[in-house]
Amino acid sequence: MSRSILQSAVDGSSEFIEPFSPIEQPASLKHDDEWLIFASSSLGDSSLKQLFKEASATGAIVLFRGIPEGKTLGAAIRDWHTLMTGLDPVPQVRIDPKAFVHWRVTSVPAIFRIEDDKVTASALGVYSKDWLQRQIETGNTGSLGQRGPIHSILEPDLMQVAMQRLQSIDLGALKKKAIERFWSRQTFTELPKATQYRIRTVDPTIVMQRPLLDANGRTLIPAGTRVNPLKALPFTQQLVVFNASNAEEVDAVAHWLEGQDRTLRRITLITTQLDRAQGWNSLNALEKTLDSPVYLLNASLKQRFDLQVTPSFVQAKGLAFEIEEIPAKELVHAKAQ
Repeated sequence: MSRSILQSAVDGSSEFIEPFSPIEQPASLKHDDEWLIFASSSLGDSSLKQLFKEASATGAIVLFRGIPEGKTLGAAIRDWHTLMTGLDPVPQVRIDPKAFVHWRVTSVPAIFRIEDDKVTASALGVYSKDWLQRQIETGNTGSLGQRGPIHSILEPDLMQVAMQRLQSIDLGALKKKAIERFWSRQTFTELPKATQYRIRTVDPTIVMQRPLLDANGRTLIPAGTRVNPLKALPFTQQLVVFNASNAEEVDAVAHWLEGQDRTLRRITLITTQLDRAQGWNSLNALEKTLDSPVYLLNASLKQRFDLQVTPSFVQAKGLAFEIEEIPAKELVHAKAQ
């Protein structure tokens, strides 16, 4: 079986994992000059509303450990925004489970004054920045203990939830499912069949739209330069593009291959279509018939070689590509002769 087609099916397996997009976490735990208010939905809407109001007025950052069980991230954010209605500016809110672990916060509310990544002062059961600032100004620093009612943290640690979900994913099953569904989702790059013999040439020369620079910013190739990739990279293989859903073309390509010495050059077989219903069985049978891997044509390859019909034979001739279009009947007849 052609590894490229199988691998493309396996690579798509991630689409079967339910999207999981936590709020972007800080790059590090370093806090230089911040007021942090640790919160949870266990405080209740009324208290959270007042907490958000405090954060809006003082610039403190509100931290949650995660999202409530049974809620999506989007639903949690909508709930917070509802409680922030009318606040200007809107307070900064982060989901940052690492901060809860780092500062050993196990109950809420809690407020921390952080300077140079160290706790100047902290307290449980309160979230007033002005109150904590007054404590600091009077010399009360460090952990000031519990100064009001506290609540347990309702939300599970978001990082732990993420790890649990990853551990519960059966990657083998996902890959199997992706492979099974590959053909039903595959888009074929179709081409009409050739009706007459024709040879065309395709000039691969490109014009540099902007200069090519080296690591030091010096110009290697200026903009406007015409570049032919065949001058630097010889194209030594031959491409055979055909429609595998057309039995006549498959038979013609099989006959053509019998007369080729594959030790002289690499021959790459590319199909525009396959029997979608038969899927992998169809591909296996085709590769067995042709005794060669078979790849799927994509839009990029079609454009690069200006492919127009099948069967088409592509090879380099000098500094250009030669595209030979041969109707299936003529291809079989040529082999017979």
